[in-house]
Amino acid sequence: MTGLVPCDSLGLTLMHEHLLWFGGPRLEDPGYTPMPEEKRQESVDFAVSLLKEAERVGVKTLVDLTPHRPLELYQQIAARSSVRIVPSTGFYRRAKIPQTWAEIEDEKKMEDLMLREATEGIGGTKIRAGIMKIASESSPLTDWERKVFRAAARVQKATNVPIATHDGGGAREQFDLLVHNGATPNRVFISHVDMALHAKKRTRADVSAELISLAKDGGYMEFDTFGQESYTPWQDLVFLWRSIIKAGYLNRMFFSMDCNWRWQNGKKVFEGADQPNADPDAGRRTYAYMMTDAVPKLLKSGFSQEEIHTILVDNPRRFFCGA
Repeated sequence: MTGLVPCDSLGLTLMHEHLLWFGGPRLEDPGYTPMPEEKRQESVDFAVSLLKEAERVGVKTLVDLTPHRPLELYQQIAARSSVRIVPSTGFYRRAKIPQTWAEIEDEKKMEDLMLREATEGIGGTKIRAGIMKIASESSPLTDWERKVFRAAARVQKATNVPIATHDGGGAREQFDLLVHNGATPNRVFISHVDMALHAKKRTRADVSAELISLAKDGGYMEFDTFGQESYTPWQDLVFLWRSIIKAGYLNRMFFSMDCNWRWQNGKKVFEGADQPNADPDAGRRTYAYMMTDAVPKLLKSGFSQEEIHTILVDNPRRFFCGA
């Protein structure tokens, strides 16, 4: 958000986060308001407070994967924090993005939008997107989602700007579609891969085999269900991580928190705090949680400081910079 960042200064990087959650029309609830006008300044102040907590525990860079957001508020937030914020372009889930994006049907227009925001600037500014964020609701992908993925692959091939996806249950399908359309494998990461166990009721062995195959083919994978036992129990996470590391692909893993919250009835509500999960600890899983809770638990589970450093520092640098 504030200029180019030298590769060696990225430091501890959270690869999948959200400064402000700005969902779109939410077709199942057309009256949904992602950010009430009277809450804009309070939203900025709260986002800055979360970044300051992250800064205190050592977070240096945060990759924001909300491609549809009020950039002027992001500029205010970035100006008040030393944590580097990498903004994104792209298309999130069609039912949860602003209508102007959701109504784009022409694949070339999708490509042109992402290309412009990655090479010229977002929303008429000179702030360029450092990554593309695309998503699918489920597997198989819809025709509209396939257009988005093909367009992003072409932009990636033309610019080398990397791609992050939201995995709706088809990690392999997403990865193969991107690579088939020209994306470089080691410039792609699939998010929320730890959700596969919960979403599809698949075995740990099946999921680990799929993730290892992605890594073998050059892709990266991101895990973020720390502290969310209702999604992925800790022992299952450890099994997946150890399987991937044992197979030789520690250098293809990212850890993040996917911290996001929204306004609901005048109150801040973190993802997971409402039904059906109703998790009372949802609000604790902010950016800082990675260092205050997740890393100590990783160490107690037998992971080394070197392994954690590779995942949180070395792998993001390699992904963005090839170093």
